Amino acid sequence: MQIFFSVFWWIYFFIFFSGYPLLFFFFYLLNKRRNAHNVIAEKIFPLLPVTYALVSTLFWILILWTGRLNYAVEKIASVALSSFIMAYSFSALLFWFPYFRKKTYWSLLHSLPLFLLPFFNMLYKTYTHKVIQHDYILNLWRIYAAGLIIYIIAIAIVYGIKWLLLKTFFANHPENIY
Repeated sequence: MQIFFSVFWWIYFFIFFSGYPLLFFFFYLLNKRRNAHNVIAEKIFPLLPVTYALVSTLFWILILWTGRLNYAVEKIASVALSSFIMAYSFSALLFWFPYFRKKTYWSLLHSLPLFLLPFFNMLYKTYTHKVIQHDYILNLWRIYAAGLIIYIIAIAIVYGIKWLLLKTFFANHPENIY
């Protein structure tokens, strides 16, 4: 039963932390189009680190709320690499601070190891089992797709909150919001 919960914990972890580079590259490719350049570069790119911090916060709130933090600390973080990965993912909360979200590429560089983690996990499982199961590849695509959907919803929420704040509280001084 313990292995069952560990697998689901890692699936949640992979889903919440693997979609950000996909979202980043999606908007990067949209930014290359001339008609969308101003909207993406000025309105969306500055919100990406905040979105990354929001999804990270929501993951850790989910873990606290479901009462799985003790399980994660006692069972999953008992291995040194797992505890390092958990601490590294927890450092994504630093992107709430303006200093860390100045450069959007910092958040991308921070998220790339977490993005590659499911792929490396699949490679490790393939190496130990000496066979590539089609389920591994299909599940990897599912994890990346679910992560991308979470980040698309999160960027829409962050953009909506920014728009709402600009229209209500900061209507006279929009430079104070960011």
